[in-house]
Amino acid sequence: MAYLIRTASGEIKTYMESSVGNVLEPGETLEENALSFTDFSRLLRLSVDIGGVVAKHPVKGELVQVAAGSGSVVVDVDCPGEVKVTLNINGLEESIALVDGKGTLSLSSEVPGTFVIAPADRTKYCAAGEALCIVEVLE
Repeated sequence: MAYLIRTASGEIKTYMESSVGNVLEPGETLEENALSFTDFSRLLRLSVDIGGVVAKHPVKGELVQVAAGSGSVVVDVDCPGEVKVTLNINGLEESIALVDGKGTLSLSSEVPGTFVIAPADRTKYCAAGEALCIVEVLE
């Protein structure tokens, strides 16, 4: 079973395997989810293939760094059971079509900067774990 902490607005703040010892902030709620922790964490997964090595993002805030001008950065999107998912990329929403729950998002590396990619629907998906991807394009 997974335990979710939701903000006062209903967004998922975080999730965990146990509810023991949690202290909620004002307005937050704790809810049980029928999915296991592992299954809940796999509802939405983002990964980047750099040089043939897939870099998964198991921790919130982990970066994938690429050199400017190195071509497109392809973010693999895995969202089992869905035909589309909407991602928030630096505050802009983009709908990703999925086939068998899988799709891709292509990012340009032409201009240095940072792409923060997270689920747009924060009531369904938590922007943590593998559902958060940060791509930094370096000069």
